[in-house]
Amino acid sequence: MRLAVRGRPPRYCSRACRARAYRMRVADRSATDTRPGGRAEAQGEGRAGVRAEVQGGVQGEGRAEGQADPGAGPRADPGAGPRADPGADARRMPESTETGLSEGTLDQRLIVRTAIELADRDGVAAVSMRRVATELGVGVMSLYRYVASREELNDLMVDTVFGERPLPEPGPDGWRAKLELSAREEWALYRDHPWVSHLVAVTTRPPIAPSLMAYTDWRMRALDGHRLDFATMVQIAIMIGTYLQSAAMPLAHEAQAARATRNTRQQWADARQDALHRTLRTAHLPMVSEFGTEAFQASEPENIFEFGLHRMLDGVAALLDAVRAAGDTPAGSPAGPGDGRSGIDEI
Repeated sequence: MRLAVRGRPPRYCSRACRARAYRMRVADRSATDTRPGGRAEAQGEGRAGVRAEVQGGVQGEGRAEGQADPGAGPRADPGAGPRADPGADARRMPESTETGLSEGTLDQRLIVRTAIELADRDGVAAVSMRRVATELGVGVMSLYRYVASREELNDLMVDTVFGERPLPEPGPDGWRAKLELSAREEWALYRDHPWVSHLVAVTTRPPIAPSLMAYTDWRMRALDGHRLDFATMVQIAIMIGTYLQSAAMPLAHEAQAARATRNTRQQWADARQDALHRTLRTAHLPMVSEFGTEAFQASEPENIFEFGLHRMLDGVAALLDAVRAAGDTPAGSPAGPGDGRSGIDEI
C-alpha cells in the first residue's frame, strides 16, 4: 500500500520564491537603461540573474542550509559584491501617464479645467471623476487628492466660470443699470457654458461657489440705500438670478438636442412643419393657430430673455416708487425679527 506523502510538495513555492518570480517579471518589463545597447544588455543580465535565483529557490526550497543541489550550477560568490537590482532604475523613474503627465503635474486647476472643457463639449451629464481621469490619462483615485467628491467638482466648475466674468467695481451709475449689467453678464455666461444652468437652476441646494455668490452680493449692493429691508434685497437679487437660470434652461436643452440629433432648432422646426399644421387644423387653438415666422422668432430664448429682463426691472422700479411714496416705513416682505440679517448660523 502506498502511503500519502505528508508535508508540502517537493517543488512548493514559498512567499520568498514568489517574490523572486515577481522580480523576474519586473525585470522582463523594465526598460532600465536608455543608453545605446545598454537596455538589451541590462535586461538580459537582469533576467538571467533573477531566473537563476528563482530556479535555485524552487529547487532548494526546504533544504537545509549548505546542502548540495545537484544540477543547480555554481552559486554566486558572496564576496563578489552586491548584485544589481534590475528594477531599481524603474522604481526611481517618476510615474508617467499616457498623456505625458508626470508626478507633480496634476493639480486641482487642471482637473477643474478639464471637467469644464468636457462639459462644454459633451454636456455636464458626461462629467464624472472617472471620465475626467480618462481625459487626463491618470488613475481615477489620483483625482481625489485634489477634489474630494463629484459635488465639490461641481462647485469648483461653477466657481471657475463665474470667476472668469467678474462684475466691475463700482459699475455704472443707478440701480437699474447695475442690475441690467449683472443680468447680461450672467446670460452671456450661460450662452458660453449652457450646462451651468443645470447645476444652479431648479435647486434648493445651490453650489457653494464664491464667484456665484458675488453676483448676488453685487446686486444687493446696487439696491442698498433705497430704503428696502434686507430680506427684500435678498429676494430681488435671487429673483433675478432665478429668472436668468430658468430662461437659460432652453439653451442647455438645445445644446443637448443638437449633440444628439446633429441638427439645429430651425432644422428641427422645418422637419416638424407637417405635424404642426395637422395639429393646428384639428385642435381648437384660435390664438396659437395664428403663429407665423414673427411669433416663432419672438419665442427664441434670446428674445424671451430680453422681454423678461425689462419687465422684471420695471417691477423693481414700481416697488421703489411705492417705497418713496410710502414715506419712512421700509418696504419689504415679512422676514421675522430684525431686518433679515440673521447670519449664516441661522440659515
